[in-house]
Formats: sequence, structure tokens, C-alpha cells
Amino acid sequence: MNGTCICRFRWPRLYALIDGVRYEVEPAEADTPTSALFRAWCAGCGAEYTYPFRTVAAQTRAA
Repeated sequence: MNGTCICRFRWPRLYALIDGVRYEVEPAEADTPTSALFRAWCAGCGAEYTYPFRTVAAQTRAA
């Protein structure tokens, strides 16, 4: 898909596939090593997220 999210709320959840493992990611203000090497996708509609992102730390995720 292209880089246009068609979800009701744009970019509701993002993920990146890194070495076959799916990681939750979130927008970042600037490029990170992860966003420089990998692509991120919208978990809702599958659109490619073409902006900087970072992985979500395990301790910040809601249970």
C-alpha cells in the first residue's frame, strides 16, 4: 500500500517487522537507528508509515 492511512483515526497503531519479529513502534521527532533501517506499517490498514519512528519500550506498554 501507499503511505496514506485510511483508518478513521490516522496511524492508530504502528508496527515494524525486524528479523521476522513484529514490534510495536510509535512516532518519533527525528530518525532513529530503527527507522533508518526498517519500515513501519499501520496495523489497521497496512499503509506504510514513512515518518520517523521508534520502538515502544516494554515497560511503557499498557497491560
